[in-house]
Amino acid sequence: MAQFVFSAFADEAGNSIEAQITALKRNDIRYIEPRSVDGSGIIFKTEDELRAIKGKLDEAGIRVNSLGSPIGKFPIESKLEEHLPDFEKAITAAKILNTGYMRVFSFYVAPNELDKYRDEVIRRMKVMTEIAGENGITLCHENEKKIYGELPERVKDLLDNVDGLGAIFDPANYRCVNADCTLGMDVSLPKLKYLHIKDAIYEGEVIVPAGEGEGKIAEAIDRADKAYDSLLYLTVEPHLRLFEAYRSIDSSTLRGKYSFNTADEAFDTAVHALEKLMFNNSFRKGENGIWKR
Repeated sequence: MAQFVFSAFADEAGNSIEAQITALKRNDIRYIEPRSVDGSGIIFKTEDELRAIKGKLDEAGIRVNSLGSPIGKFPIESKLEEHLPDFEKAITAAKILNTGYMRVFSFYVAPNELDKYRDEVIRRMKVMTEIAGENGITLCHENEKKIYGELPERVKDLLDNVDGLGAIFDPANYRCVNADCTLGMDVSLPKLKYLHIKDAIYEGEVIVPAGEGEGKIAEAIDRADKAYDSLLYLTVEPHLRLFEAYRSIDSSTLRGKYSFNTADEAFDTAVHALEKLMFNNSFRKGENGIWKR
């Protein structure tokens, strides 16, 4: 059986690294998936800024489980070479922050052109995965709206044909495009590296706390528990309230079921929902924040 630890996109609780650390410590979360700090993307920080962030995380006893990069979130029609400098920045950031995982996407592709660009998507993913591997980093693909790997069958195509590519299972993203989350977990499970914990209801694309939507999160965690005898990360990605960095990472309207007065309140609600889900499914939290049955 697996050992689960919580991580989080703490930029949903605060902009500064200090505010993010405070939110993590308040919720006894010992890992972070850094995405933005002070309103700008983590990969665009200077090396000195990254070292300063790393120092503050170290002082707080918080480690980086994966780099929340935006790599691959650009149109397939643009040349890969134009984006490789940002990819190199992301690799540098991952190294400085001492993580072996990096989140990536599989390029924006129009729905009627998926077959047309399929081979080019695979080629690009192979190029990036190989470069990352040479630097000791595993790329982890997130299923996301409007990209090639939006639906389970396309995610399977990527994972089957790009050696070394890992999978991130994001149930809310699947539900927002009316995809079957069970099928999504089927294709991700053999190469699963971690899960993004946010839930959704397809009608209205409404984001809700874990366990209140159609993402079958408890089922996914149960299947991962049975399939792995290793450490797996559950990265809390609340999306319950609009946060400052959201417009820079997603052009769609963020719709939450509930209203929150503060970012901290929304963040804590998301964490507590996952804790409740774990407890209700016979998981207990032990030493070093590890959840297991």
